[in-house]
Amino acid sequence: MWIICGFLSVIFCAAGWFMELKKKKSMAFRAFACSLTFVSLTLLFEYRMVLDWVTEEDWSAMLDVVPTMSSALTGYVILMIPVNLLPMFLAGRKKE
Repeated sequence: MWIICGFLSVIFCAAGWFMELKKKKSMAFRAFACSLTFVSLTLLFEYRMVLDWVTEEDWSAMLDVVPTMSSALTGYVILMIPVNLLPMFLAGRKKE
């Protein structure tokens, strides 16, 4: 499920940039908001998966996956937040 949410966040982000270029500001902001929502859902579903492993005491799965996924998800969040917020800041600067 977290893979689907991650994929949807990238799709909504790309759609938001496309709408931003087509000058459809309100739709672009909605797409960026959806993208950030799916970023947070991705993190929550990943956390839930690790919680299930802890409950089942599947330590080998955690040792294999968590170190790599921690780095990947950190990079994903660090990339997605500025990419989604940049158009909002640029729109605010144009109004002033």
